[in-house]
Amino acid sequence: MKMAEIATAFMAMALSLAACGGGGDAPEKPDDGGTVLPSVKNLVLGDSFTIPFGDTLHLGYSGMKVGDEIRMSLRSDPAKTYVMTCVAAGDARGAAFRTPDRFIGGMCLVKIGDRTFETFVKVTDNAKVPMKTGSNVYGRVIDWDGRPLEGVAVSDGVNVTSTDADGRYWMNSRKKEGFVFISVPSGYRVAVDRSIPQFFARFKTTYASDYEMNNFILEPEDNSAHRLLVFTDCHLANRTNDVAQFEDVFKKDIEGQAASAVKEGIPVYGIALGDLSWDEWWYRNDFTPEDYYREMQDVDFPIYNIPGNHDNDPYVADDFKAEAMFRKWIGPTYYSFNLGKVHYILMDDTIFKNSGASQGVVGNVQDYHEGLTSNEAAWLKADMAMVPKDATVVLGLHIPYTGRPKPSGDMGSTFGYSMVDRTAFESVFNGRKVHIISGHTHFNYTNRISDDVIEHNIASVCATWWWTGYYTSGRSHICRDGSPGGYKIFDVSSSGGFRWRYKGAGRSEEYQFRVYDLNNCLISRDLYCPAAKNPKVSDEVFSKYVYGYDVPDKSDKLLVNVFDFDDDWKVEAEENGVPLEVTRVDAYDPLHIVQFNTRRMNTNSASVTFPTLLSSHLFKIQARTATSDVTVTVTDSFGRVYTEKVSRPRLLHDMSESADY
Repeated sequence: MKMAEIATAFMAMALSLAACGGGGDAPEKPDDGGTVLPSVKNLVLGDSFTIPFGDTLHLGYSGMKVGDEIRMSLRSDPAKTYVMTCVAAGDARGAAFRTPDRFIGGMCLVKIGDRTFETFVKVTDNAKVPMKTGSNVYGRVIDWDGRPLEGVAVSDGVNVTSTDADGRYWMNSRKKEGFVFISVPSGYRVAVDRSIPQFFARFKTTYASDYEMNNFILEPEDNSAHRLLVFTDCHLANRTNDVAQFEDVFKKDIEGQAASAVKEGIPVYGIALGDLSWDEWWYRNDFTPEDYYREMQDVDFPIYNIPGNHDNDPYVADDFKAEAMFRKWIGPTYYSFNLGKVHYILMDDTIFKNSGASQGVVGNVQDYHEGLTSNEAAWLKADMAMVPKDATVVLGLHIPYTGRPKPSGDMGSTFGYSMVDRTAFESVFNGRKVHIISGHTHFNYTNRISDDVIEHNIASVCATWWWTGYYTSGRSHICRDGSPGGYKIFDVSSSGGFRWRYKGAGRSEEYQFRVYDLNNCLISRDLYCPAAKNPKVSDEVFSKYVYGYDVPDKSDKLLVNVFDFDDDWKVEAEENGVPLEVTRVDAYDPLHIVQFNTRRMNTNSASVTFPTLLSSHLFKIQARTATSDVTVTVTDSFGRVYTEKVSRPRLLHDMSESADY
């Protein structure tokens, strides 16, 4: 470093504490009237450690010397270490460190002296962008070499603009949404802070009269092929043992998937489709979106999140204001990004009215409907106007676009968007290939809406709001349609082709169906509900919630639940080499009934909330005898074959006591 640069560095020492995001002892005044800086031994890094891009970091601490190093190792890959070397130091003036090249920041282990801190290293681009008359929000987008990136979409949630040849953007914003964000272009990634990709910057003030500059730095990444882990409905409430189940079953599973992707050299991303927490328990257990944020802070791959209906404050009668907690801890409620040849759009499709809400009333109102606000609809149109015509689009929603299909394949209309929203969706996509991913229902179904549009409604992480795991000491984690609680994996090729598979959390990827021997699925009160003594749990109530399984069935049939079935799958069976008749039916999953409905009644509850749901991804097989083995073969949309030889009799009671089903 030249002497002039060193002098300039020392002149800026006053900015040190704000730059590092840390604290320590306040400077003391010595007898000679000079200033003694606190010792670097007292330096404490907070949630973030801010360093400038391509410039000098100034630390206002004593006890450092030229040649000292600050080492920053990525938490996700400790082999990637970045070093800042002290180029100037003085106990009265602090120390100057040259920041590393080609580093955009991230969760790091930061070693200073003999101490190591785990924190988010935030790299800020302080280059000045000229103001423009009529624009109050501006900045630039560059890569890690400082090269400008042209054509990057930038938005405040209302306006959408793009960067010029010098990577610069300008807009006139009302700052209503609270953020400026970019649609990360294909071939790049942003820094990740505690699992949350930093594609956005929070406005420093809410005053439209205040000018604000926000710059973005991107790292090149070959994401032409990539893997998505899509999950929904975590419903963390700290109510039973849901947090432990979330950590031990779900988080370990997705972290294992991420590690496998790294070994394969495939970039991995997560998408969370809402209901991250549960609004009723924000006030009962003080468990809010902040706690979801804390639960995910040790995950080392980017997870893009949107809110669900339960991520709204139950005591606020305003859609925008009710989302304040989500925006504070997670980020924008709708936005887009690009990976390879795919444009991803995540939308908040819950319009939350909550009329009559009042602070202090126990419980929640949950007064909402599906759809888009006028701002969202306008933003979606502007965003899609910048997307190439040949791009595939993935649209993420919390509430599904279509309803549960019938055995005939007809799509249900349980969740029916208004014609205004349908027209907006369908016209804006303009013939592109679209995959809609959604949650909310806590069960699986796939609707092929047209040749170009398919919806994947994905069962929940929490299964039946964590109850089946609680009731069975972790043996069973099962949704209302009988699917295991879990998530969906999408593999996207460099050509933009999609392959997917539902993954039960804690289960093998080969676990795609479950088979019952209906001759042995009698659900009796004596066996499954012996502790229910409440007169309200009458035989009629019991019968209501076991859906006909309290009547013996000696038809020699089997029932197969194919968790992620769609019309391109095949279900086949044979007995002693002879094919058997297979019929798709609307039915109830017996294992969910005995793992939840009867267990709930066994607590003397006559009100069974979240009971087993009718599902059309079940199939009846007509066997010829009551005891012969039957081989079931299921083939998915991509030709992957799953087979099980079912030894009969198979007892439902044995299945309910086993961890294998």
